[in-house]
Amino acid sequence: MSVSGLQGAGYSAARYPVGSASPQNIRSAFGQSGMFEKSLSASNGNYHGTLKMGYLHSGFSPVSGQELHMKYDESSTDDDPVMYVEGKDIHGKNFTTKIHLNNVDAQNATPAEMTALRVHLAQQGDKNVKASSGIPLMALSSHQDVNTTMDFKQYYENWISNLEHAGLQQNAGIYMSELERYLFCHRTKGEIPSGADNTLSAAMKAAIAIL
Repeated sequence: MSVSGLQGAGYSAARYPVGSASPQNIRSAFGQSGMFEKSLSASNGNYHGTLKMGYLHSGFSPVSGQELHMKYDESSTDDDPVMYVEGKDIHGKNFTTKIHLNNVDAQNATPAEMTALRVHLAQQGDKNVKASSGIPLMALSSHQDVNTTMDFKQYYENWISNLEHAGLQQNAGIYMSELERYLFCHRTKGEIPSGADNTLSAAMKAAIAIL
């Protein structure tokens, strides 16, 4: 099963930031998820990658050679969702890890952790996450090591600011809602605290409504 928005497929050109790669190039840069295992390479890429059967997310970058394949771990529960991740980092080293999704802090997380959180929230039907094309995360695959921590709050805010300056307010709002959902998930460890509704933004209220 693929997760909408993680491969850049099925989204209109209006959701892509000005100056960004086209939807076709984005798909080439990150690969495509699928219920099969197959070795692929983009015509303009330097690396081959593998897409794996039975994973919620499976992708690779022909630019950097990085791979990410994800599915829920056998130990995963509703209270403590855990994602099993295997892949290849920017140095060509294969790795496996387990990510406790409630502990993912967007202000100190790796691209692998943030992708796992995005996959999880999309699987849960989160509308704010599914409404986003996921381009900010995908754009990192060509140059940022999947296991190196960074501040995604600052990263998203810079991306949003660039969109606002370009006059793409709707696009900026989509990514702001996505960022808020990631931050909110960490603050509440995946739970919705009682009495929190009065302090939440309209975007977060929309997210809570579907949980």
